[in-house]
Amino acid sequence: MADYSKVIAWSGKDALADSSAAKIISGADFHTEFTAVEAAVNTKADINGDASEAFSATTASANTNTTQVATTAYVQTEIGNLGTNGDGARTVSTSAASGGSDGDIWYQVAS
Repeated sequence: MADYSKVIAWSGKDALADSSAAKIISGADFHTEFTAVEAAVNTKADINGDASEAFSATTASANTNTTQVATTAYVQTEIGNLGTNGDGARTVSTSAASGGSDGDIWYQVAS
């Protein structure tokens, strides 16, 4: 996959007045430059939308905390785990806190 780079230095001609005869480019120069553009375009990957070009990722294990991509399956699992003791269950009660696990949050409301 090649990136396009100018082959002909056009800046000198660009700076000339439109009426200058030196501003005219030759067919050979144009052909050389066009060939470079063509080669760069032809070596780029086509996007056809088929399965071989679709993005995919491996679903991480529960509680993974890395910079890898989070798949929808991983996110759904994590959402399903919210509220369990390991994630800090929230409990609202009129009595004092009892039981539970580290990380649980208890809210006592006046009765």
